[in-house]
Amino acid sequence: MEKIELENIDEKQLEDWFRRVALVETLLDENIDEAERHQTRCRYIEEKGVSERTIRNYLRRYRDSGAEALLFYKPRGPSSPRIHDPLVREKILELIEERPSRTVPQLRRLLSADSKFEASVKKVSDRTIYRFLAESGLTQKARREKSHGAGKRSYHKFEASCSMELVQGDARDGIWLPKAPGSDQVRKTYLFAWVDDYSRKILHAECFWDEKLPRMEKTFKTMIMRWGIPQKCYLDNGHVYVSSHFAFILSELEIKKIHHGPYKSWAKGKVEAVMKTIKRDFQEEAQRAGFKTLEELNSALWAWLDVEYNRRNHSSTGEPPSIRFAKGLPNTHRRVQDLQRFENLFLLHAYRKVSKWGIVKFEGNQYHSRAVAGSTLEIRYNPFDLREVWRFEGGEKVETLGLKDLVNSAVQKLPEERKETDKKVSDESARYFASLRERQAELERQASTVNYHKLKKEVRQ
Repeated sequence: MEKIELENIDEKQLEDWFRRVALVETLLDENIDEAERHQTRCRYIEEKGVSERTIRNYLRRYRDSGAEALLFYKPRGPSSPRIHDPLVREKILELIEERPSRTVPQLRRLLSADSKFEASVKKVSDRTIYRFLAESGLTQKARREKSHGAGKRSYHKFEASCSMELVQGDARDGIWLPKAPGSDQVRKTYLFAWVDDYSRKILHAECFWDEKLPRMEKTFKTMIMRWGIPQKCYLDNGHVYVSSHFAFILSELEIKKIHHGPYKSWAKGKVEAVMKTIKRDFQEEAQRAGFKTLEELNSALWAWLDVEYNRRNHSSTGEPPSIRFAKGLPNTHRRVQDLQRFENLFLLHAYRKVSKWGIVKFEGNQYHSRAVAGSTLEIRYNPFDLREVWRFEGGEKVETLGLKDLVNSAVQKLPEERKETDKKVSDESARYFASLRERQAELERQASTVNYHKLKKEVRQ
């Protein structure tokens, strides 16, 4: 056995070694009474929390190799790098330098999306990456200070008892996109999102060029059509959430509306945390992905929701939001029964006068009406589709106006604020969202594929 330098061993290891040697020599000494040896063995097991099997292992080691076999000391050799591939080490540091707020799981996803690093990063654990960053002086605290991030906040804890018992809605500023493809002018996007309180599942999120009421109601409508009618909505006091039209929709759907008090944003901490995750994991990467249109941005957002966020374990629940949501749906969960009535709830209304030729003008378009010339009509419309406009009387639809001339297929948008943006494009971010879209398409193909073999067995049963 290689000679052990005792001066290189700390006092705690030496003390434990002396105790093990004393124990073994006592147990092997036949001159000591059997009862005393038994008491010594039991006392050591109780103090150290070891098993009888461990004691037998001590005895075997001592007989085979002597007292030094009980030291359990291994001299340290020359240190080796945490991550053996120098290209991976260099790329991790480059990605952190580019955006210090990137988390280790984000780094792994970005590297896995690049074929050059995919194989190497699979051999490295998250713990190894954390240690590598720490050894490089990039602890979480250091990265937070580097990115000038704010400290953590704590919130009061509350959780709904089942899925769709309570949904939380919120809006935030989105990223900046070119005003038009190829244009140097940019405009800001706005994001609306709805989150299930119980599962933390993002039920729907979408980016728009403005944050007007119809945009929020469009996301709310999409959420209900896809997932059903919630029991309660928890909202802040933003102007779109306190509008009379939205209150009317909630009343008709028998959804309770709850608002938190002013200056109490901690009260809706779950949706605030989700928005923070969207900003950190999606928006800050999307800003570097070189998106040119709103359609590109939203398709990437939906791919990220379906493939990444809703399928990975949530830190609070320990389950993926999609799985927890499905398991938590109660039998009393409501869905839309009367689709036409539901669609009518979201129509906006305006008043227009019928010309002497029976024409109604609205948003630059012209429509035929059977109403008396010179009369004023209440018309209702979908602001995103003006191909159909309806005349209402007493809350009931009485006529679908005939389209004569369509100039604008949707309500005209208001001018938007403009601002310069960071034009730097990250190849890793662009590649990451491209891989997300491919994985989302593959998941959709798998979901739409019918297993006829399995179906045949079920029919026979």
